[in-house]
Amino acid sequence: MKRLIIIMIGALLMSTPVFAFDFMGPATSRLKDSGKASVGAEYFWSSMEIDADSLPDLDLTSDTIDDFEIDKVTANLALGMGRGSEIFFRFGVTDVDPDGSDDWGGIPDNTGCSDEVLVLGGGAKWTLYEDANFGWGILTQVSWAEYDFDGRSYPVGDHDVEFSPEFELIEVQIATGPTLKLNKDLAIFGGPFLYFLNGEADFEGTIDGSGATISADLDQESILGGYVGTELGLGQNAVISFEVQATSGSHGMGGQFVWKF
Repeated sequence: MKRLIIIMIGALLMSTPVFAFDFMGPATSRLKDSGKASVGAEYFWSSMEIDADSLPDLDLTSDTIDDFEIDKVTANLALGMGRGSEIFFRFGVTDVDPDGSDDWGGIPDNTGCSDEVLVLGGGAKWTLYEDANFGWGILTQVSWAEYDFDGRSYPVGDHDVEFSPEFELIEVQIATGPTLKLNKDLAIFGGPFLYFLNGEADFEGTIDGSGATISADLDQESILGGYVGTELGLGQNAVISFEVQATSGSHGMGGQFVWKF
């Protein structure tokens, strides 16, 4: 039954249509036995290239938004499911800053930084092989956030607009790779991962003085990336980790502190 629950979670995550960066850590599970648990705190920063669909009402064609920056601070709760597997859940706050870009008619530059909003997520890890100093695992995870921006007035081409935008993003990664123990406290980890991003940008306000509600799909073309990190054990129960992630068009870095029970 536990294996079935984990497989169902993995299938749900892999069927989700939207993906982006979150802290991953080792693809192998830290919780070897059923009923074991851990709590943790995480920070992750990422800068992405996001493809935005056309906005015919503003005479804008499809374009790429550069330097789409996301900050996340989250808590992580994990539960061991036995046989080298675990499930985990995360929640916290996040904001997005698409400033400094003249792409897509200058909308990202004029939109400014979002409010801090709730981010929710979860996932699962499986240890596929492990001996005293080496392990190999697989990880899948997803998170969701809806970013709200303050209303602003600005020109877009030949149009004058006043919009209160809302960006909805769901983020998913699927990773596999080794964990190599250098000694009893220090380990390195990493490997390839699949990375996807999809979402929707909604704009409600006025175009040239007339009420308007328009929207465009958002996605990410770079679906293959790699990551590497290191973790240090602090006594029997505490672990601190740091990692960097990258694809051809995006990159990010972050850290995590975990206390195991």
